[in-house]
Amino acid sequence: MIALRLLPLLSIVAGSASWPNLRVTFGLNPFGHFFYPYPLTASEAVDEGWEQISSCGDDDTWVGNRYADPSDPSLILIYDVNGYIAGSQNGLLKTDCDEEFFPFSTNPNYQSGEFYGSPAYFTTAYYVNPEIICEGGRSEAEFKSQGLGDRLLFQTSNGYYAAPMTKSEANSLSEWNDHFCFIGMGDHYIGYNYQASQDCADVFPAQLLYNNDVLHGFVWQHIATLPGDKWEYPDAMAISAIIDRPPTCLTDFLDYPGLSTMHHYFHNNPWFTVCPFGENRGDLPQFKDAMKNM
Repeated sequence: MIALRLLPLLSIVAGSASWPNLRVTFGLNPFGHFFYPYPLTASEAVDEGWEQISSCGDDDTWVGNRYADPSDPSLILIYDVNGYIAGSQNGLLKTDCDEEFFPFSTNPNYQSGEFYGSPAYFTTAYYVNPEIICEGGRSEAEFKSQGLGDRLLFQTSNGYYAAPMTKSEANSLSEWNDHFCFIGMGDHYIGYNYQASQDCADVFPAQLLYNNDVLHGFVWQHIATLPGDKWEYPDAMAISAIIDRPPTCLTDFLDYPGLSTMHHYFHNNPWFTVCPFGENRGDLPQFKDAMKNM
């Protein structure tokens, strides 16, 4: 398992960029169910039909008030005690996960729980300091200033992992490697190390997205074919458009158990994200059809 630099929360320095939105799922048609915005307050979530599934203090696994669409475990939204967005999760029903191909139950980046009574695994990202979510929350002024939040923290069974806020910082960390830039996504940094023999179970199940050197989103990536219209299902061509020299295990898994990804964007207009001249893989004709599957 790749070693991540797990930091105590007090040592994490927040970024200064404002993140005004949470949009999920890449798609070529900006007018379809792609780049869709999700509510930044709990009251808006309720108005849109989301239901609260847990509260602060319900258990020791996660912090915050969690809201979900009961028909779709793929995206769970987390709010603080004041009703402001604090994080989000992917939910994977255990019936959709094949342990023979990927060790979800022992991988520290997946936490076990239930979704409306069905056993599930969850991956969790926080956009604010988890210590404040149930202890006072953010103020209205902080929410208006920061929007989504001021950091990206991934929860693991060993603690919180802080994503580098800039490409410059990512370049200094051995666990992140620069892969390809794609229009409408950004420059991808992933744990894949360009080696064909790399074990997919050793790779952190997320990609970081940068635009103009600044973190502006991320992607969850799971070795499973997961149901729901928020997921993207990259094929071999799409993988080659994003990942430089992907490991053999990743391409072997495409037929079964499959690969499901979900882009998360922190700004208003992700479809206007561009790449430096000569670095946009989307300019290559062979990739255009492949990206329709994402």
